[in-house]
Parts: sequence; C-alpha cells; structure tokens
Amino acid sequence: MRSTHRRGRVLGALSSFAIAALLLAGCTGGDSVPSPDRISNPMPDDAVEQMQAATERAIAAGGGPGAIVGVWAPWAGEWEAGIGETEPGSGTAPSTDMTFRAATVTRSMTCDLLYAMDGGPVNLDDAVSTYLQSVPQLTDVTLVDLCNGVAGLRSSRDPNWNFVIGNTDRVWDPREYAAAGLGAGLGSTDSWADSDTSFFLLGLALQNASHSSLPELYNEYIFDPQGLGDTYLPSDAPSTAGSNPLPGFYSSSQVQQSGCTEAPADVTEISASYGYADSGVVSSVTDVRDYMSRQARNAGNSDDLAPRWAETFPVSSDGEQWVRAGGGNRLNGSMLGQQGDILGYSVAAYSDVDTGLTVVVVLNNSAGGGNLAGALARELSAIAMEAGEEAPETTLPWTIDQAHEAVASAAKCPID
Repeated sequence: MRSTHRRGRVLGALSSFAIAALLLAGCTGGDSVPSPDRISNPMPDDAVEQMQAATERAIAAGGGPGAIVGVWAPWAGEWEAGIGETEPGSGTAPSTDMTFRAATVTRSMTCDLLYAMDGGPVNLDDAVSTYLQSVPQLTDVTLVDLCNGVAGLRSSRDPNWNFVIGNTDRVWDPREYAAAGLGAGLGSTDSWADSDTSFFLLGLALQNASHSSLPELYNEYIFDPQGLGDTYLPSDAPSTAGSNPLPGFYSSSQVQQSGCTEAPADVTEISASYGYADSGVVSSVTDVRDYMSRQARNAGNSDDLAPRWAETFPVSSDGEQWVRAGGGNRLNGSMLGQQGDILGYSVAAYSDVDTGLTVVVVLNNSAGGGNLAGALARELSAIAMEAGEEAPETTLPWTIDQAHEAVASAAKCPID
C-alpha cells in the first residue's frame, strides 16, 4: 500500500470565485507585512554595491550576458536593476521592464489553479486517472500529489532534451512530452521529486476537467484577478517572450567545457510548448514580484502556514533540511518561492512569509539553471537582511558567505 500525502480539504467548500477573490485580496495571513509595490525608498548604497557585485559574479558564472534583479526589503528599501548586457557585445544593459520566460514559477501558478478549482470541476484528492484515462497506472496518485511533487514520476526533461535543443521551434503535445517521464517507470512516493512530468499531467487534467484551455484558466483564476498585465502563457507557435523581450541564451555543455570562451547560443525565439504547465509562462520582474509576495502573504507565517504549505518535503534527503518543497513552491527557511529554468532563462523568485523581503532574479542564460539563480537569490536576500539601520532581528538559515559559496558551486563558467 502506497504512502499517501493527502492535503486537507479546507478550501473545498469555497467557490472558485471566492478563492480568486482571496488570492487577489491576500487575506489569509501576513497582512501586517507591506507589499513590495509600496516600497519606494532606495536601498542603502553599500548594500547596492554588494548586490551589484554579487549579480555580476553570478552572470559570469552562468555564461552571461546579463540579468534583471529586484530586491524589496520593508526596513531597507528597494533595488531593481538591469545588469550586464542584453546580448553579448551589445553594450546595452537590460531594461527592468523587459519580459522573460518565468520558468518554474509556472508550477506555483498551476497549483493555484488546482486549489482554485477544488470543490468545483475537481477535488484535490481525485485520482489523476479520473481525468487522464491514458494513465491507469496513476489510479492511486492524486491531483494534489502532482502539485506536491510526491507522485513518484520521473522527469521528462532529460530524455527529451536532445530533441528540444535540436529543434527549438518544435511544437510539443503535452501528452507526447510527458510520455518520456511516464515511460521511465514510477519512483518513490515518499519523497519529493523535481518532475516536470507531474505538472504537465496536472495541466492536462485541469484542462480536461474544466473543458477550458490552460491559458484561459490562468487568465480567469490568476492573471486577471491579480492584475498581472505582463503575464501570460504563450501559444505553441515559436515566439519571443513578449513584445519587449529580454533576449535568452544558452551555453551548451561544449561551450562550458571550453571555459565559456565562445558566445552562448541565442534561443530567444522558441516554442513554449515544452514548458507548458511546468515552466511556460512569460512575465516581468514586477509581475513576478507582486505574484510571489502575494503568495507569501497568503501562506500565513512560518509558525502557522496555510494548509497548502503545511506539509512540505525535503528537496534532498542528505542536503540542508531547511530547503523544502510542496504546494507547487519551494521554501528556503521562511522564504517561499520557486527557482528553475527554461531554455534561455534561469529564474528565482522568493518572498519571506514573516518579513516581506522579496527577491526576483532573472539570468538570461539557462546554463546555470535554478541552482545558480537560487544561490544568487539567497545571497541577495542575506545582504538585504543586514541592510539599513532597522534590520529585523530574525535571521535566515544561511549567511552571505554561504550563499556566495553556493554561487561558485553552481557555476558553469570560470569565476574568480
């Protein structure tokens, strides 16, 4: 008999409309924490100097060419900047209003859909096979198991990677893409797995249950209610990440092995179909900031997390136990968010459920992935926690130096 990780049906009695209003209002906890869009005073100069140096180092570690970053600390101010170059040799710094592919922030949004639709078209504890008859092996796996990453499903990324990188214009049917992970067999359901297959299947199940497309569902339940004007799921046709895109690049393994002396490949225009409900959404720094800070406020506080995040799982059995996952998010201590990559972009976005500190990192080279973007986000967070004269007494479970070392560990290209 498999172990189960059933989420309590606390939200089941609420209508979809009520939950959409709840997400918009941010009224489930953390109301005393100011939203970052209300922070307008600049970060202290010494903190900015540290943050800029850290970002430049991470850009080099990931093969460049640039980044858009933002840090909002209620006690110290805000810093939002485009660092490096939009493309190699351009001499033009990224603009902070450029859009990009938000990578696995999409996972959080797909789980938002599940919880918004719970008690209506679907129930959290419904079997996946109820909505996807082609996967009878998942009769004992529930929709919320997919969201929590405990469905025992392997990743589809590795077996599909050569096809993705070999033809970035290819339009993937979600079932075709997810078949690679399903074909690898089931793993343990007692631990968290970084599986894009889970989110592909969750997106398909929600579409089938609602008889609506995934873009329509995102718009109805998340983007429109929350006023995320730059955020959308693109069509399957090859395209850039919006009309004012931050160009995206990828330093291949061959480029990495040669010390990153060659320029990365331009992968700005791709089919987002290989990201779908896992990593396909396009957004901007301010939209991701507003979305993730609202998510953290909805989550309550570290002493009393809302049911969606009350049960989380270690990302690694032998790694730091304060790095956990569940509910479509990651929790680094008290900082809730996501980190990951999609071809062209490495992204991390976190907001502290206790203090309101919010950090968004976008590197426009996907070689470093979520590990590099996440390490930089932690370094920027640790710097912000010590900035200003009214820094909070609370501490993070890592130091500036430890995060600085994590950036080096995640580096794909030589750094000092």
